[in-house]
Parts: sequence; C-alpha cells; structure tokens
Amino acid sequence: MRKTLAKNIFLNINPIKKFRTIKIQVDFLRPLKKEETTSRRLLANVMSNSTANYPSFRSINDREMELYGSEINVFTRNLLNFNDLAFSIEFADPKFLIDGQTQIKDNLELLNEIIFKLNLMGQKFDQIAFDTEKRNLMSNLVSIQDNQDLVSTLGLTKLIYQNNPDRQVPIFGNIDQLNALTNEQLLKMYRDVIKNDTVVINVVGNVDEEKFAEDILTSGFYTQMNNERLDLKIEFDKFNQLITNPAEKIEHKHLNQSRIALAYATEGVSKKFNRLAPQIMNLILGGDDQSQLFQQVREKNSLAYSVSSTYQPLSHLVTIQAGLDADSVQKALDLINQQIEFIKNGKFSDNQVEHAQKVMVTRRKIATDSIQYYIMRSIWETVYPKTLLSDEQFQTELDNLDREHIASVANNLHAIAQYQLIGDSND
Repeated sequence: MRKTLAKNIFLNINPIKKFRTIKIQVDFLRPLKKEETTSRRLLANVMSNSTANYPSFRSINDREMELYGSEINVFTRNLLNFNDLAFSIEFADPKFLIDGQTQIKDNLELLNEIIFKLNLMGQKFDQIAFDTEKRNLMSNLVSIQDNQDLVSTLGLTKLIYQNNPDRQVPIFGNIDQLNALTNEQLLKMYRDVIKNDTVVINVVGNVDEEKFAEDILTSGFYTQMNNERLDLKIEFDKFNQLITNPAEKIEHKHLNQSRIALAYATEGVSKKFNRLAPQIMNLILGGDDQSQLFQQVREKNSLAYSVSSTYQPLSHLVTIQAGLDADSVQKALDLINQQIEFIKNGKFSDNQVEHAQKVMVTRRKIATDSIQYYIMRSIWETVYPKTLLSDEQFQTELDNLDREHIASVANNLHAIAQYQLIGDSND
C-alpha cells in the first residue's frame, strides 16, 4: 500500500511475511545544509536516549524488553543531496508470541513517544540529557582522528565536494559546530524538523495494511504532522571542473601505516550502454577478493595491506582506498593505474566477467533477506524511483552485458581527486 497522508508525507506498507520481525521506520528529509548537520546528529542522540515518560536510556531499554526485545534506532545519514533524520523500531511479529495482541500498537506508541514526547525542561531539553549526549558526541568526534581509514575517506570527500559547502561537514557533525550548539537551538531545530521536513513512513512485515493505516491516522504521526511540507529537489554535483583540474592533498601524521584515497568520475559513459556495466567494471577492478587490485597490488606484489574500490551509482564515482607503507605509495599508484589500463584495453577474461555477474546476483539475493532492503527500496520508490531496477530488468541487463560496455566505463574514468595520508613513523 502507498498512501499520501498530506503533501510530502508518505506512508508505504509492505505486508511481507518472510520475516519474524516487523519494522517501522520514519525518515525526515530536507536538503543538506552545513549549518544543520551537527544539530540534526545531536538531536538524533538526545531523542533516542530519553523521552517524557522514559527519562533515561535505561527506562527506554526496560520498555523495549517488556515488548519482547524491541530495538529502537535513531540516526542521520546522507541520502542524495538530503539530510535524513531517521527513527525506527523493529520488533517481534506477534504471531510468534503467546501474548502479542497489542504488540504492533504498543511499538507504534513507543516510536510515537520517541518522536513526539520529548524530555523537556521548560523551553529546552532536559539539561542533563542534553549535556550527556553533547559530551558523548564530542568524544566520538575527537576519536575520529584515531581512525585513519575514516580520516582518509573524509579527506577525499572534502576534495571531491570542495565546491559544495553543504557536503564539507561530515554527516556526524564537527567539533566547532557542536561546541557552539545550545540547548535552546536544538529544540528550535526539532520544531523545524517536525513542521517542515518531508516525511516517509515505511512499514515492512506481517501487518494488516488497512488496520495499520488506520492506526497511523489516529496516532501522532498524523495528528501532529498533517500539514503541507516543502518540496524536495534532487540535485547532483557536477565534476567538470575537477576533471579538468584534479584536486590533490598530501598530509603527514605520526603513523606506522599510510593511506591513499582516489576518486574517479565516470563522465561520458554512453547512456546506451548497460546500466550494470559500472558495477561489473568495479568488481573486476577492486570490488571483490578476486579483483585486479586485490590480486595484483596486495597478493602478488605485496604493496598494500588492504586495497579495494567502490562504485557509487548515484554520483557515478569510483573510489579506491589502500592502506600501505609510505615508501610503497608511488609503486602502488603506478600499479593501480596499470589495472585501470588493463580493463580499458579489454584484457580481462570472460571468467572474470562471469564471476562478477555471479557476485552481483548473490549480493542482490542476500540483500533481499534483510528487512532494511525493502525499506530502502521503498524510500527510493518514493524519492527517486528511476534509480531502481526490477528483478526482471536486473536480469535482462546482466544477460545483455557486453565486454565493450565494461571497457567503455574504464575508458571514461577521469581521475578527479587524490588524498594521501603519509605515515611518518620515525618523526
């Protein structure tokens, strides 16, 4: 069932019976703004750990246990050019319980509590709750510097999106913004979210569609949010400037291991070519333990402790990450370029293509064993449906894959950014 509850408030119910649990997820979406990223993350943390009726994490946890181990999750993430503040609750399907008649309603009420019944002290959040979560988030942000893989990922991201200020702040926020954020500002952010964000409510599991839709219409999800909301406008970053002038940055730290992170835009790939060709090319390049990068850079030449590539379908970017010794950086870069040339020149084998096709099929099958797969698919159907392939379309594209298509993706790879984090262990 798909239902529009009000302008830009959507309800999607998928009454699938293959899981032992039911999941309800409510996503609040708005365009990414660098000034709001940190406050939305702190808001997620504060709201998930205390409410009016459950003023501590322990009391929320006790309520989850009473509901046969329900699991609440509140988080923020990037989705296209939007900031997604998401609330979810996953709980046991009542048909597997001895006494589960009110299970769905009780869990909907708990999620309603998390979103609408705040732990307030006057015109701000409870001060202890606010201070605790601000301190915890600060500790997490400080500890990022110890995660060198994340540091290199963030370094590359800043280069890629150097002309987009709203992507300069990581989705989990930054220390300067957090330091300046007040309790009153956080409550103001919450009220803005509840009033203006586009809302997508997804339910996956063994539920009666009509009954659940009725429950939603009498709950806070409708009674507190039935106003019209702002339209979302999908925007994509252009990388033309970086294709002409690639960005590079080298940083030195007192580390035993170095990192390199590379980004390539797949600009110019003909639209007539296979939609799965970039994913297949990426699997042959570095997206699998049978790939060229893994076999040649890591296994055969021992130039990296780890090396892999990923393809991001929405931004059409290929990124490569490697952890290695500082004196191996240039050799590794040369060998990485050789693997791209290897695919450009069509030297990959039919066996490599077949293996990549099998990996694609297996990963898709594994994904469908997760409730989250259906929730994400439903979000995309609501927000950006053209990105999805049905099972039939997927198989047709896979069957029609041509070697020329795969080589064409590699031939249209443009290096746009390179970040190096060099470990100076002898400082």
